[in-house]
Amino acid sequence: MDLYITSTNKDKNEAVIQVLPTFKIIQVVSESGIIGGQPYGLEETKQGCINRTTQFNNDENFISIENGFVKHNDVTWYDIAYIYVRINNNYYSAWSKKRWFPKELYNDTTKLIEYFKNAEETRFNQLNDCLFNLIESNQI
Repeated sequence: MDLYITSTNKDKNEAVIQVLPTFKIIQVVSESGIIGGQPYGLEETKQGCINRTTQFNNDENFISIENGFVKHNDVTWYDIAYIYVRINNNYYSAWSKKRWFPKELYNDTTKLIEYFKNAEETRFNQLNDCLFNLIESNQI
């Protein structure tokens, strides 16, 4: 069965392939519709994820994953992913674990990428764990 993923991001695709190996994964380019491309806050992150799925008709299966940055307090932010899935016209969604980082990094992409490369919680693990829990709890 075909499953469209609204990303060409390597970590997102590998997490989907590992958790849903019986599907034929088809990567499609999609836009979040979020100004500047990077969602800030839970509401923008969720909306950007859902916006990426507007291209699909009622009989196409899809999975959309959107990471966003959320300000926790004056010194700490976190990265979180919203995952939105439709399989056989059933909808599922979940929030991932938070990946914490200091505020000085949120506006410096190079340093932020390097910080997360060395973090315990990788993006792949963040997404893989969330997908696995979502699939298992809904018996997809």
